[in-house]
Amino acid sequence: MRIHFTKKVFTEAEIAFIIDKLERACEKGLLTPRTENNPYLLASFRGIESAGISHKWNVKIYKYNLRKQGHSVVCVDTHVLIKLVQQDYASFTPPPLPVLRIDDAGWGFPLCGVMVGVTDETAVRTAVVPVAYFRHDTRDHFGTKKYLKKYSDLAIEILGTFGASPETHRIEICSGYINQPLKNRLRGRGYDVRVVEIRGLLQAELEARYRVHVMETVGADIYYDPKDMQESDIPRRYRHSLRYGQRHCPEQVKTGWEAIIGTRDPIEAALMAMLKDAHLRGD
Repeated sequence: MRIHFTKKVFTEAEIAFIIDKLERACEKGLLTPRTENNPYLLASFRGIESAGISHKWNVKIYKYNLRKQGHSVVCVDTHVLIKLVQQDYASFTPPPLPVLRIDDAGWGFPLCGVMVGVTDETAVRTAVVPVAYFRHDTRDHFGTKKYLKKYSDLAIEILGTFGASPETHRIEICSGYINQPLKNRLRGRGYDVRVVEIRGLLQAELEARYRVHVMETVGADIYYDPKDMQESDIPRRYRHSLRYGQRHCPEQVKTGWEAIIGTRDPIEAALMAMLKDAHLRGD
């Protein structure tokens, strides 16, 4: 059966076919089924790291929806899903090339821009998408989503400083929203790209550098990393940072966010943005 995964609604026959292929992948030791407390969920699967599919990869298949007249499929990386349905298991063995890892910092922070970082596990190189790309009152305003292209452009420039090409390196990239277009661009250039959880040197150095960037830009040490916090503490830190920016450096506020221009409750919107990104990451 040929299935077009770009569409949003799938037939019952298509879903039965997909689930059958995913269950076969479980038998091969590539995936593991997940049990979730969601009455609308039909099936859920997660990758197995040791088999070549990151444990951050997951796919959720929802029950038939009468209004949509079909099933929904939500997946961290559709490229992997297609390979599994095609039973192209050999593609999950990474090529024997050095790895370059890519991650971001600052996406959920209400001030300043967003930083991209790349490492070969020895050097870490970074660049910042300016805050103008996340405001509503600039040429490259948030609504145009030009920040996605700018982020990708900067990452590709950094890769060039490592002498990277599809023949010399493979890529591991975080699953966050801002990394999605970059992932596709790199695959389009011929790179082997794996969506993984980024830890270690890059995550630590990126967060440290972004903290310094915020401090130097706004004049105060107010950055927080939500990944290191209890969810209940995030609203207070968000509110404090936003109020500081509005009072002392309004030009550094990400006013493109609906929360900040007043159309939604800022705390609710901040949590929703973080939850959306966490969902894409597979947390």
